[in-house]
Amino acid sequence: MEVTSLHGFIYENAARCPAGRRFKQIYVDTFSTVCYNSPIDLKLKKWEIVMNSDRLKECTNLSAEILKNIELSEIPLTNIILKGLRLCRLMNDTDGVLLFSFESSGYPEDDDGNMTADAWRISKIAGRRYFKKEDKKRTEYANLTLVSQLEQNIETGKMRIQAAHDPTSYSGDITPLAIAHTKGGQERLAIANDIASQTKWIGKISGKLYDYVLNIYSRLQYGNIMEDIFTESRISTNEKLMELCPDSIRKFISVYENMDSDNPEDWANAIHSCRRILNDFADSIYPPSDDPITLKNGKTIKIGKDQYINRLIQFIAGKSDSKTYSSVVGADLQSIGERLDAINNAVCKGTHTDITKDEASRYLIHTYLLIGDIIHLM
Repeated sequence: MEVTSLHGFIYENAARCPAGRRFKQIYVDTFSTVCYNSPIDLKLKKWEIVMNSDRLKECTNLSAEILKNIELSEIPLTNIILKGLRLCRLMNDTDGVLLFSFESSGYPEDDDGNMTADAWRISKIAGRRYFKKEDKKRTEYANLTLVSQLEQNIETGKMRIQAAHDPTSYSGDITPLAIAHTKGGQERLAIANDIASQTKWIGKISGKLYDYVLNIYSRLQYGNIMEDIFTESRISTNEKLMELCPDSIRKFISVYENMDSDNPEDWANAIHSCRRILNDFADSIYPPSDDPITLKNGKTIKIGKDQYINRLIQFIAGKSDSKTYSSVVGADLQSIGERLDAINNAVCKGTHTDITKDEASRYLIHTYLLIGDIIHLM
């Protein structure tokens, strides 16, 4: 099967999918779909297609490998830098790509021979900055010698030390101190100091690159843990939601399409769809009634078509053995429900309401998680 990514969705033979084609939901992410030439099949299939999952695993493994390479000095730092460049490219890490690109091919300069702004900024991340005292003032510089050149200089220095030998014999009155001050001894000392200096720079740069990759690895590990936790919950939520309220899946897809837009009106429509999703979900698990109900405290509440929040709260109260859980979920549901209703009323009246994309995204996430919390009571 040919699978193509298109605007966050996964389609089979996407180029041939006409507008308005019906979709089958699969486990790509919460709102991803596959387009078929057959009518929609409402039964979910547990396909092992997970968007970006392979890339996430590759990045995690590659970052772990780079850390091991540095810790055990398994390969030259020059080779490690190329691995780091691939890692940052897979991660879409702009600064990381600049860092490892500059370390691989050199730090760019402008027409006047000065470092570019990016080069100067990245040189600090790479640990290449140093201070030099001039006229009682400390001036900051950057060592731009490539790691490959530093490594080559060290190897060349080692060979020069071997070549810089003294005469094989000395007269008896020549002391070891005098031997050290011979031409060969002085040359070896200068070469050794140069090797030590360049080794120090490689160590400093290597340490900074290690820290950078370690930060990526830590974020990936955390992301993997959270993905595993959320994926397990999401799969069970999606299965039950498809059984109880299949129309909600289609509405979630519609919400996702609205969120992919840069138009604030579409974001408002996404929030409006969240309200309809909660309403439909309430209809499926606690159908509306024209007859009000009386609570234990004597308060009477309506549970009609428009009182979907009341109905969901009553469902939670009847299913949960934990009063704390019911209170927390109920309070969250009450809060988001009132806000969704307020936005919906403003839209229906034509009143202007400022909705940011970030705010709309949070409502979408809260709606889905609330439904998941309620489903797990069943």
